[in-house]
Amino acid sequence: MIVREVGPEQKEDWDNLVACNPSGHILQSWDWGEFKKTMGNTPHRLGVFDRDALVGVAQYTTHPVPYTDKFIGYLPKGPVVGSPEALGEILEGLKTSAQKNNCVFLKIEPNIPAGLGEWEKVFSTKGLVVSEKEIFAKHTLYLDLTKSEEELLSSMHEKWRYNIRLSERKEVVVSEQNDQHGIETFIRLQKQTAKRNKFFVHTDQYYRNLWLTLQPTGAARILLASVNGKTLAAWMLFKFGNTLYYPYGASADEGREVMPSHALMWGAIKLGKQLGCSKFDLWGAAGPDAPENDPWIGFTRFKQGFNPTLVSFVGAYDLVIEPSWYRVLTFADKVRWFWLRVIRTVL
Repeated sequence: MIVREVGPEQKEDWDNLVACNPSGHILQSWDWGEFKKTMGNTPHRLGVFDRDALVGVAQYTTHPVPYTDKFIGYLPKGPVVGSPEALGEILEGLKTSAQKNNCVFLKIEPNIPAGLGEWEKVFSTKGLVVSEKEIFAKHTLYLDLTKSEEELLSSMHEKWRYNIRLSERKEVVVSEQNDQHGIETFIRLQKQTAKRNKFFVHTDQYYRNLWLTLQPTGAARILLASVNGKTLAAWMLFKFGNTLYYPYGASADEGREVMPSHALMWGAIKLGKQLGCSKFDLWGAAGPDAPENDPWIGFTRFKQGFNPTLVSFVGAYDLVIEPSWYRVLTFADKVRWFWLRVIRTVL
């Protein structure tokens, strides 16, 4: 096996591998890297080749450390490989690539389920450090879209079935709006949601660039829930391979009594089935032992009412290139997040 950079002429092979691999994820798709490029973060793409066949990929982006010539690399939901051997090969290639690109360290968050010892062993033998901080959720929830609508409904918590029917009685209309008005409506409601619940969201330009990159290929969609023409909730969904993803949701300050979010989830489930998806990834959840004050408890319980399966991943690893700089940046990040939590509490 050899590891080398992959050029755009192999975009189709790249996406086919990611889409078909059990550990594949849209964050490792070629177009996700193109989106990150619009935000000023250069994507670096490595492939593992067995003779001429592409058998593994890893896409990471570089993020500048202010006032220095250093970078931090971030590799979410990857590498995507077919064997522990290929994983070991690509980790070696990533180390060389991160050094060449002047990275202090490369944070790696695989989409590999926890408990697979032969896979987890590779990370320890390659000298990676178990990260003190995860960027992407270590747990998620999957819904099996191969089940019929009747099976999915019957498996839900009875209160969730009631809320879906209530939304129908209250004439909540779920529709796709895959145009500029749809994304601007989502952004407007996202701001309301963030202010109400005191959490941080991406910039408006982040969502717009994401939309402009993924929507033309059909990978991004906007679902709206409305009553009498007034939009009460909006979701941005992704579709890649056989998986539908629910990454971002937003709702208005009013109208929650007619259950627009339950209507949207049911609409998203039906859309996923129409698109031929076999899995609905609900994009993150609190862990099974999360305390009551965990900030993700609320939306996790909402998702759990639809009876998905909880999946836990191996967690985050740091491939450290420059140990002294790594210690400095780790301390600085702790200070930064301390102040952000203070600000969020005060606002």
